[in-house]
Amino acid sequence: MERISETISKIYEKYLPIVKKVGATLDVDFPDTTITIREKERVERDLDKTMQSAVKRAKTNGRIVITVRPGKVIIKDNGTVLSKTTCDLLSTEHINVKSRVGFGTTVTIS
Repeated sequence: MERISETISKIYEKYLPIVKKVGATLDVDFPDTTITIREKERVERDLDKTMQSAVKRAKTNGRIVITVRPGKVIIKDNGTVLSKTTCDLLSTEHINVKSRVGFGTTVTIS
């Protein structure tokens, strides 16, 4: 098992300049940097894919937040709203997608 902090740092450093260029913000809520993961490559791939999508939808003054908790990483963006059908299609065994008008989209990677 490896600490997820390295993966989160890599994703944050990769996407921060892109998010800033759009005029949005990227925040991380990561109170326990000792959290570990088993499937580092899969989680990193899922995070990268989710961040690509969130950045494409980011708007000026928008906000993307990466939250790390034991057993999951949550990416919230207020830049888009997806239909229930789209959320269902994007959800997989390890990824849960929810979206709501006025709140944006939340992707939980377990």
